[in-house]
Amino acid sequence: MNTALPDQREVYRAVIVEDEDRSRKLLEVMLGKYCPQIEIVGLADTLETAVATISSLQPDVVFLDIELPDGSGFKVLDRLPHLSFSVIFVTAYEHYALKALKRSALDYLLKPLDIDDLVAAVKKLPPLGTVTKHLEGQNMILNSYINGAPRDQYIMALPTVDGLIFIHDEEVISCRSDSNYTHLTLTNNRKFLVSRTLNDIEEMLSEDLFCRVHHSHIVNLKHIRRYFKGKGGYLEMSDGSTVEVSFRKKHDFLARFA
Repeated sequence: MNTALPDQREVYRAVIVEDEDRSRKLLEVMLGKYCPQIEIVGLADTLETAVATISSLQPDVVFLDIELPDGSGFKVLDRLPHLSFSVIFVTAYEHYALKALKRSALDYLLKPLDIDDLVAAVKKLPPLGTVTKHLEGQNMILNSYINGAPRDQYIMALPTVDGLIFIHDEEVISCRSDSNYTHLTLTNNRKFLVSRTLNDIEEMLSEDLFCRVHHSHIVNLKHIRRYFKGKGGYLEMSDGSTVEVSFRKKHDFLARFA
């Protein structure tokens, strides 16, 4: 067991990987002005220079653009033998990998950069000196999703009070909203409270496997045992639980079986 104490430094050593001069300079200025806990120690603008810079400087955090001239930012992580740093991705809103980032629970910033989002992402960095133990697993999720893994191999990482849980889509029976949190009911009588809204969860889940049947409920279509008629009706799930179907969602739900 690693009993090393957290680092006593107050400043995170950061590397910025960004090929666009304007975006890189803007991020430098914003970090310098609004994030005093960040010290920029290195810059890179290609996959190759990123790997070399990170390997040499061993930063605490890397701000990593997804699109680089000689490859994707994801390949930077693949090329590094030890992922002992935090990563904050930078991407365009319409990028194909955005859903993968959400599923992996990795932090990301959308272009054009927003000051509040940047400050919030920096505040969520783990304490200095602590190992980012989940990064390998999160990177695996990114690769499997982006490389077109079969749906039954889809994995997502979700934050709980104790850390992250890694689960397959097909393990999820239902999801219930609880303000800014979501209650997950999984197979084998497992239940978790995750710190993501139901809307966040909906964006991560496979659209052909899940259905929003109520403002507060999402269900896995494969885990429905019975549908009981009513104004909206309700569902009996594979674990014996029941889920209400709202009148407004009833038509869309039934259409999935037409």
